[in-house]
Amino acid sequence: MSDQQILHLISSNKDDRALLKLYKFYPKIEHFLITHGASKEEALDVYQDALYVLCKKVKEGNFTLSAQLSTYLYSVCKFMWKDALVKKNKTVRFEFDAHDESIEYLDEEEDKISSAEKALESLGEKCWEILKAFYHEGLSMAKIAINFGFSTEKSAKNQKYKCLEKAKMKYAELNS
Repeated sequence: MSDQQILHLISSNKDDRALLKLYKFYPKIEHFLITHGASKEEALDVYQDALYVLCKKVKEGNFTLSAQLSTYLYSVCKFMWKDALVKKNKTVRFEFDAHDESIEYLDEEEDKISSAEKALESLGEKCWEILKAFYHEGLSMAKIAINFGFSTEKSAKNQKYKCLEKAKMKYAELNS
């Protein structure tokens, strides 16, 4: 399930299904928090608070995902844990610096996302709308065929495939 589909579930008040998907990110975030002084219980509390923040922002309609959901949740948890340590008057032993592997990972992810956005923007409007209908809105190929005037579901599927391949080629071109 894509990040956009998870966000759609949250905005559609289908939080239970979305949260099941979001908990797949928890083990890595838990590991990070525990290595930075959190107990298992504190790590779970921080993660649940981050999920609450995400759900609240999505439902308010003022949330724009500019990275992967895992990256977003990682960042929110990192800041929440830092704030919790400050409130406990404990020394914060992690800062954002040039040598922080997680920041390098986030920078790489942002570059990939930027390239992907450029690749998608280079598509024609029809391709963009088809991909958006399938991946963001979760429409079936049969519904897409009807909405976009394709004679069959298979022809809609073929067009979606061509659009996706065009986006992949442009993405590869931008990253070479």
